[in-house]
Amino acid sequence: MSATDTAERRMLDDLATLGDRFTDDEFCTELYRALAGGHLTKDGAAVAPSWTKAEEIVNGLRAERGREPIALAQTGGEGERSDLVADELERLGWRWRPRDTSTHDSAHVSSPESAPPPDTGERGAPISDPHEWERQAHEEAEHARLGHDEPRQAGPGQGAGGGTAPRVGGS
Repeated sequence: MSATDTAERRMLDDLATLGDRFTDDEFCTELYRALAGGHLTKDGAAVAPSWTKAEEIVNGLRAERGREPIALAQTGGEGERSDLVADELERLGWRWRPRDTSTHDSAHVSSPESAPPPDTGERGAPISDPHEWERQAHEEAEHARLGHDEPRQAGPGQGAGGGTAPRVGGS
């Protein structure tokens, strides 16, 4: 177990002693903000949770008390520490300072990377055959090579990526 993992475990154990505080949505939001943008130290150990990791920590402690998770990551205020949270962290022996994002922080912990949701990306985009443009270009070149007066062109209904081209002008 790395020093960062040990520090994170110690912090989780200490935070768990706050008990019913995790039934208070306002406290949970304020704690998330402090964890997400903070660098916490205690007895030489240091931890600096990512936004996602901070959300997991808070919601995990809420779940232990039978509370539903709340959306916290990227909701704003990351790196802010309220007086209430400052008092609780200090009482537990943790010192807080804003995380310096201009350099690598070896205490920064995050969740393992996850794949993007299955309904995103190119597979989910409304695109026709991505090589259609190439086939069309070859057909037009062949049409011109055979000596036809005008190059063969696609109708007005297909735009780039297979979408419908916008109408311009007309009545």
